[in-house]
Amino acid sequence: MRRVVISGLGIISSLGNNKAEVLASLQNQKSGISFSEEYAELGFRSHVHGDLKIQAAEHIDRKLMRFMGEGSGYAYLAMREAIENAGLTDSDVSNERTGLIVGSGGISTSNLVNAADTLRNRGAKRVGPYMVPRTMASTASACLATPYKIKGVNYSISSACATSAH
Repeated sequence: MRRVVISGLGIISSLGNNKAEVLASLQNQKSGISFSEEYAELGFRSHVHGDLKIQAAEHIDRKLMRFMGEGSGYAYLAMREAIENAGLTDSDVSNERTGLIVGSGGISTSNLVNAADTLRNRGAKRVGPYMVPRTMASTASACLATPYKIKGVNYSISSACATSAH
């Protein structure tokens, strides 16, 4: 079996938007879970969620973001932090020995709903080419491998909430 080295860490979570913020939240025993007015209004049985305090689109170039769903945007920001944290150069990241395996519970469902609504109401030609990568099961790995020019292995793992177990 070949060995793998994890040399950097990047985090976007309800506890913070980077490694330092998450560590501070953990040290201060701060929860990232909060009441959701929207969940209450929708009649959900649970009214709590882990709300992210960042808008990915505000931190990613518009030309890149148009291919990404919300989750891919967060993954991109976390990968950027991990690369910086590891001190990797562009040539370290973009070479045949660097691969990318991304786990995702699923795509950003708002993109799937928007694509289906557009298809139903306006026809297939109106869905648009940027919606396709946003709704693919492999969207997270594709949206990371392309801008970072990953040349090694690249694939996605997706099995809903059990994804992290794989």
